[in-house]
Amino acid sequence: MSKLLASGRNATDAAVAGSLLLEDSPLTNAGLGSSITEDKKTRTEASICSTVSGFHCAGDLLNVRHPIKVVEMMVRDTLENTSKYISPRVMVGQSAIDRYSKKDAVICQTNICTKRSIKMFYKAEKYFNGKLPAKRRKVDPEVAFKDPDEINKEVSFSERSKIPSNHKKEEGPDGVEDTVGVVCIDSNGDITCATSSGGSVYKYSGRLGQCCTHGAGSYTTPSLGIVTTGNGEQIINKLIAVTVAHKLPHCADPRAALDACFQHKESRMCGYVAVERGEEGVATVHVQHTLTNMVVGFMSAQMEAPVVRVVTSEAPVFIETVRM
Repeated sequence: MSKLLASGRNATDAAVAGSLLLEDSPLTNAGLGSSITEDKKTRTEASICSTVSGFHCAGDLLNVRHPIKVVEMMVRDTLENTSKYISPRVMVGQSAIDRYSKKDAVICQTNICTKRSIKMFYKAEKYFNGKLPAKRRKVDPEVAFKDPDEINKEVSFSERSKIPSNHKKEEGPDGVEDTVGVVCIDSNGDITCATSSGGSVYKYSGRLGQCCTHGAGSYTTPSLGIVTTGNGEQIINKLIAVTVAHKLPHCADPRAALDACFQHKESRMCGYVAVERGEEGVATVHVQHTLTNMVVGFMSAQMEAPVVRVVTSEAPVFIETVRM
């Protein structure tokens, strides 16, 4: 991403490139390895929020590994629109896939299940349905894609009956469940935020997360870009991105920006990464969360190597000033 920006490419190009890398990683819940839905599908979503093109998003994209490419094509339609039709800023479902897969071969429907996402589906199914922790057949991701019912098949009842009656109660699903986000500032000072997600594990098909809500999953001001992660419904309800974006520059204590979104002792499961452009070529990276941890990486044209931090629940606030 920093190389693209250094070569003169714009912030949106760099943000899309960063999102593609995250969507290709089986370690994230975006693109490859996205959470499996209640009806044994994978449905992805993504958004781009830019000071140049505004907000665009696409969601409920069945088996789409790179939802960010769908949104990138939507942005291009808006910027290059020469037709009589108003270019869409929000699209969902098969119509979005059909429209843009004709323009870019990267946009296609393919198997994006991984062993990790299937394992998380098993655990979530037991938790939400109160099922006995039955042994299951090992399922190859390719088989699961061709025959989704394979995900839910169990071994024989005789094997299941061997589970002791005092077996420990199944805990809720864990693992990587959160949205990924990228914030880029180019040489013109333009800011682009990109987000991508597979949604919460065992979600309803048709459910849209914070990626598809302007001001919840991402937001830009003339001097700041912010992306969020965590409980999508909570983030949407509180419009975390826009609220923090307008409060952060005026807070003596950065923690007050996120606290302002909630009432006292109200449950909170979210986090954000914001990049604020300052004067004289300086930018400030702000990170805060109420999750177990957040992994954050950043780099500027003036840095020789990227910086990566695991921001834990013990120290949930991270602030760093860098030369752009």
